Amino acid sequence: MGFQTLFFLFGFFPLAFISQYLTKDMKKRNIWLVIFSLFFYGWANFTHIGVLILSIVWNYLTGLWMEQSEKKKSVLISGIVVDLLVLMAFKYTHFFFGIQPSSIPIGLSFFTFSEISYLVDVYETRMPASHNLLDYTVYVSYFGKISMGPIVPYHEMINQLQDRTIQWTNIGQGSIRFLKGLVKKVIFADSLALAFTSLQTTTSLFGAWLLALTYTFQIYFDFSGYSDMAIGLSEMLGFHIQPNFRHPYIASSIQDFWRRWHISLSTWFRDYLYIPLGGNRSHYIRNIWIVWFCTGFWHGANWTFIVWGLYYGALLLLEHYYLKPYLKDHPLIGHLYTFVLVMIGWVFFFSPSLSHALHLLALMFHIGQVSWIQGMDAFIFRSHWLLYVACFIFMLPYWDHIEHVCIHKVNTWWMVGFYGLSFIVCVCMMVGSTYQTFLYAAF
Repeated sequence: MGFQTLFFLFGFFPLAFISQYLTKDMKKRNIWLVIFSLFFYGWANFTHIGVLILSIVWNYLTGLWMEQSEKKKSVLISGIVVDLLVLMAFKYTHFFFGIQPSSIPIGLSFFTFSEISYLVDVYETRMPASHNLLDYTVYVSYFGKISMGPIVPYHEMINQLQDRTIQWTNIGQGSIRFLKGLVKKVIFADSLALAFTSLQTTTSLFGAWLLALTYTFQIYFDFSGYSDMAIGLSEMLGFHIQPNFRHPYIASSIQDFWRRWHISLSTWFRDYLYIPLGGNRSHYIRNIWIVWFCTGFWHGANWTFIVWGLYYGALLLLEHYYLKPYLKDHPLIGHLYTFVLVMIGWVFFFSPSLSHALHLLALMFHIGQVSWIQGMDAFIFRSHWLLYVACFIFMLPYWDHIEHVCIHKVNTWWMVGFYGLSFIVCVCMMVGSTYQTFLYAAF
């Protein structure tokens, strides 16, 4: 069940919100949230609820076991190994053994990382193990983040699991953020998806660059749109989750880009892999290669994702040892350099194979017999140029500034009216079945 579906908007979420708003007792409120979350999770495949429940029980008991054991490290390792084996059994058996699972539980990578962070936090005594199975179940299964994140550490949610208030101010702000994400997804990302599909067979230099640019915009509006919707609906329910995107395409370096893109995942790899390996203090080059190999492999069991991860590892090392002073002194060049390199990186990310990615890169850099432009490429650009201009404008922080001024200094009703009208447009597009599934649902 996607956030952008009619059933979620007009059926599931209104009922979930009413159950939370009308229930004052926190325990009963959490019970309702678990019921709705399990229904949400089992919507696509009811059998996957068993995997989720077993994972929750295993990590909950492992946390208690670790707290009482004298061999905490052994308990931690055993807990993480089981989590990773489950992840591998569903997601990586085809890569290693050629065995294709019938289906992969939704959000498996995301909730597995959440549970690993919980075990590590208990081991490092950053927080005590949870003694409340209901609270822990809400943390892992909560429908607002289970499918595609954000990956929120347990210590950031524990107080909200035990005490949260649903206020009209938060409902208003959360609604605006949710509608903003819906606009990003349905109006921008789904329209770009149609252009991206039409450009798949291009054999020209212009078409290859337009294909890369289209996906660059599509994945940003798709995933940041989902994140805004997740954070917005969570705010309506009394949860406060940190932003997952901060205008990544205005970054002036690759390092800056990864401080702005999918922040919860970058933070997870920094806190739970990079720093434990030694961080900047020791074996810096080794640590970078390990982290970015794992980042790529986390996204999928395909060599394209591994190369994509190592590509960013190489760029970060290049910046660290050679380019940092130059990029700092020439920010405009830094912005252009980062945007172009990110576009090239997305070619590996969306390609089904390395050969396909290399073929597109050959087109982009005019290697071999390559035409400059084709009729279909020109048609796609002419029919979508206004969309590309709008994407460029809305990827910048100016709209956020306008929104802030309207809400806090002019009149909130301007934004309510704008997003209300946009909501009607989104619903019309959804009724017309022109929406697409979220790209990150595959991970």
